[in-house]
Amino acid sequence: MYNKFKNILFMRIINFKKLMLLLGIVSLTTLNSCLDEDNYNEQNNKDYKLIEQYLAENNLEATKSPYGFYYTVIESNDTGEEVKEDDILSIFYEMKILNGAIIDEVKESSGIPKKINIVTNSIFPQGIIMGSALMKEGEKYRFYIPSNLAYGSYSYESLIPSNAVIIMETKIAKIEDEDDQKQFEKATIETYITDNNITDINETDFGAFYKKTENGTGDSPIEGNRVKTKYVAKYLDGTEFSKTETDKTFDFTVGTESIIKGVNESIKLMQKGEKATFIIPSNLAYYSSLQIFPETIREDLLEKGLISQKIPPFTNLIFEIELVDIN
Repeated sequence: MYNKFKNILFMRIINFKKLMLLLGIVSLTTLNSCLDEDNYNEQNNKDYKLIEQYLAENNLEATKSPYGFYYTVIESNDTGEEVKEDDILSIFYEMKILNGAIIDEVKESSGIPKKINIVTNSIFPQGIIMGSALMKEGEKYRFYIPSNLAYGSYSYESLIPSNAVIIMETKIAKIEDEDDQKQFEKATIETYITDNNITDINETDFGAFYKKTENGTGDSPIEGNRVKTKYVAKYLDGTEFSKTETDKTFDFTVGTESIIKGVNESIKLMQKGEKATFIIPSNLAYYSSLQIFPETIREDLLEKGLISQKIPPFTNLIFEIELVDIN
């Protein structure tokens, strides 16, 4: 059951200290505290006892993986596609703590699964990515995840207690790749444009959609130019997540890696003084980003400085940009 990819994935996580998340954000490791090895093992042993007691009291059976979580196969699919590195999984799930209180769920009846990307960036809690790697398309598993593979000592209101053991029931509805996701996002944007009666908007060669709202004059910026801009950034539902202050500009060098590709490429189409709206698919923005379960705790993690990634994964964005000046 443990193929080469699964072992590589697990070892990447385990070798980054057993309780660390597979992230480029070091501060997020504080979510699982700075436990020394003895305390780590002590907490794990407590969690294992709680899981085994829960299984016994409810006449349930589960297999303990070599990597510290327990799992039960609810629905198998021997002919299903195996999960591979960089796959995008569409999943339905229910996440709860041992007493049955639900933390988060996406039901099959909704018809809209949550998407997770395997390995690239990460998923929080990390036990979810480890468990998902065991599965095939069409299968349904139940995972019993000890706290050090879940939220560690982190707590959130009454929803997530400190050192909570998590039960996660997951079904993989579909396995896709990056090309599938690009086509899905293009179709989503085209539907948005139609539903909102947006006219005079065109798809660019690089994949964003461009609507000029006010003409500019002169040259367009090229790689290496320093530009002054004003902007408003939104989700497709109209919610603003970032913008320049009224009396300030946002300045950047065209082509710099600190700016998302969609904005870097879009600004090259504009002239000084021009205003335009760009609809940018996630593959030109933040793509898989950091997947959070539940998404409702993202703001809390941001406020506490535990993560830096504000934008949810696979999110198409709208940028209303004014090109103020080119240097």
